[in-house]
Amino acid sequence: MEELINNNPISIVYFSGSECGACDAIKEKILHIIKDYNEIKFLEINAIENKELAAQHDIFSLPILLLFINGKEALRVGRYFDILDFKNSINRYYNLIYK
Repeated sequence: MEELINNNPISIVYFSGSECGACDAIKEKILHIIKDYNEIKFLEINAIENKELAAQHDIFSLPILLLFINGKEALRVGRYFDILDFKNSINRYYNLIYK
């Protein structure tokens, strides 16, 4: 995870879990949004199987999406978030870096 975050200008880390009913549906929406942004790297982490890593990033509920810009956490959204707001945030950061 750290390598992905530190080696890419924009990366998304999605913490999900096998017991999370909404995780798969939200993941599909996220992947649909970022498919047009070739430079964005995406990583899904099962927080149930990686409890220590989840705890290091203060993940205590699922799903949680972290957006990293140049290695720094820029956005954290979870559980009940507006997918359109997320899309607008992605677009804004992407345009700042790549346009």
